[in-house]
Amino acid sequence: MMRIMTGGLRWCAVALAAVWLMFLLDWIAVLPQVLRGIQGVGVILILAISFRAILLAVRVPAREDRLAALVEKASGDLEDSLITAVQLTDPENPRRLLYDQDLIRRTVEIAEEKVHSLRPGSLLSWSRMRAALGVLVLLITPAVAGGLLRPDLAQTFLARDLLLGNQPWPRAYELMIENPTRTTMVVAKGTSLVVDILKLRGGNARAFLDVFFPEREGRREMNEEVALDRKGAAGFRHVFQNLQRDIDFRVKCGDFTGQWYSLRVRARPRVEEIGLHYEFPDYTGLPSTGEDALVHSGHVKAPVGTKVSYTGLTSIDVVSAVRMEARPSGDGEVVTESDLSLEGSERLRGSFIAETDARWWIALESAEGFRNENPISWSIAVIPDREPEVTIAQPGQNIEVTPRALLDVLVKVRDDYGVVSAQLVFEPEVEGEGETRRYPLEVLESISTDSKETEQALQIDLSSWNLKPGQRVQYHSTAMDALNQEGASRTWILSVLSEEELERITQDELTLLKERLEETYSVQREVRRELEDLQESLSSGEAAEEQAPTARHARAGQDRVSTRIEDAAERLATISRRLLRNRMSDADELAWIQDLKKRLDVMAQDSLEPARIALENLATRTASNEATVEDSQIAIDEVRKVERGLADVVSDLQEWGDLRTVIRKIEELLRSEKDLENRIEDKVRDSLRGDDRGGGDR
Repeated sequence: MMRIMTGGLRWCAVALAAVWLMFLLDWIAVLPQVLRGIQGVGVILILAISFRAILLAVRVPAREDRLAALVEKASGDLEDSLITAVQLTDPENPRRLLYDQDLIRRTVEIAEEKVHSLRPGSLLSWSRMRAALGVLVLLITPAVAGGLLRPDLAQTFLARDLLLGNQPWPRAYELMIENPTRTTMVVAKGTSLVVDILKLRGGNARAFLDVFFPEREGRREMNEEVALDRKGAAGFRHVFQNLQRDIDFRVKCGDFTGQWYSLRVRARPRVEEIGLHYEFPDYTGLPSTGEDALVHSGHVKAPVGTKVSYTGLTSIDVVSAVRMEARPSGDGEVVTESDLSLEGSERLRGSFIAETDARWWIALESAEGFRNENPISWSIAVIPDREPEVTIAQPGQNIEVTPRALLDVLVKVRDDYGVVSAQLVFEPEVEGEGETRRYPLEVLESISTDSKETEQALQIDLSSWNLKPGQRVQYHSTAMDALNQEGASRTWILSVLSEEELERITQDELTLLKERLEETYSVQREVRRELEDLQESLSSGEAAEEQAPTARHARAGQDRVSTRIEDAAERLATISRRLLRNRMSDADELAWIQDLKKRLDVMAQDSLEPARIALENLATRTASNEATVEDSQIAIDEVRKVERGLADVVSDLQEWGDLRTVIRKIEELLRSEKDLENRIEDKVRDSLRGDDRGGGDR
């Protein structure tokens, strides 16, 4: 039992010593997992060998020499007595004869007496067990105290050396990285990473990041230390901004060294190149081959209904790509998705129909899960096919016509891509007063894509319409394009008059024209008088610059004269065209009106322009104090030419007016005479009826 207990205590002491050795070696040297595994295997072998040795020692009986040693050790004088007795009684001892036999016998008796008096229990000693127990207590006491004071050390030892984990040893400084939570991460290029660190234990030692930049893409490797910013009372923070390359980092503070964190920076996908191809709709007549159909950009500008095919190239390999389109809707946008095809991992291909103004982009995702968060956005500008623009350029106004007029009409049409039909429509203003007439415009229907604007003239003989004076016919023109969009011109009115009414209107207009030209003649004479006053002032020695207002006023008056004469010529041309249009070429005034218009045109070319130039020169020279009497005389001469020509025209108009007055008075006398004759006939007729009634009574 003593041997079992002593051996057990010794084996426990060996085991505890081995545990202490494992703890100290790993704590001091921070052994890697492989060495800790080898160390554990070695300790197990040592404990197994020592256990086997102790077990065998207990099972094998003690040898005689071992027992003798125990006896001798238990009693020192017994050992001497036994030795003396054995030597004196040894037959081969030659010296035994030299001793007294009684002495020898007594010596043997004394040895026998001591052997008989020896107790077996006194031969055993517990000192070895106590020594083993002391060593065991010496080893276990600090272990128990350390476990109570630093349970974290015991837990770490259990995790590292018994469970072979990688939990780090607690130090005087203990820090915990709260963010990032993973030791290996892949982040997008250009992003930022916030490193938040919490200090669990330790003093005021400086905390920093040990940063390592590995060699990549031609950049050499590099190490640097980055100081951490304080965050609160027990925290640190650092922000890696605009990450552009791979980074490995770990935290250091005092005796604490954290594990390595690895950041792998990868680029976000983006569209590097894009090209468009337009397939124009049929109504445009545009070819889908050529430079206009190819666009080396993502911006779309095409007619509505155009099919847009696109091909693109991405910066890196992508695993998914989606076309996005945002169309305006109220105060916001409606975003829709459409699929596209991936050719390989870098080339994109797809198509869509340009239907309305919008913007579009391509959403990409790389193998690392990164998206192009701020993609390039392209616009879609749809060119609408507007309805045709139709204009009746001639006559282009409300006009008066006679029932036998010959109407000249000029229709102009403009369209983005051409029209497929056009017509000129005449219809009575009051329903039931006539039929509606339509004239197809064949020339306008053949507008090609090379000519977006054209015109067609036609002449319509109204004599076949059986029009009556007093009727009103409204007319307009319409055109339709390939999208069935109809454009219409403004509606004008044809007022049907008799030839007598048209002549009377013509005479009234000539009368108004006469009065206006008489006023113009007065203005012209006033201009001449101002110039004569200016000449007189210059002749008397007054400064030319003092006459500058007069020169400017005369020039303005001459401009008014020129404008009125041009208006009169245009009005005479309109009256002449109206007479010809209504087949009244035999009218008495037509030749006279045409001649009067030519005279005004000649005056505008030969007299008005030189007068205007002379007055402009005079105004300029008076303003610069350089005008002379000769300059004023030149202006007066030119103005007098205009005045003489205008006087002749006004005189002719006055003679015509006097003649028209006489004719009108004669016509009034004839009408009065006719009325008188009619009244006399009525009186006579009434008288005759009265006589017939009287004779009957008698």
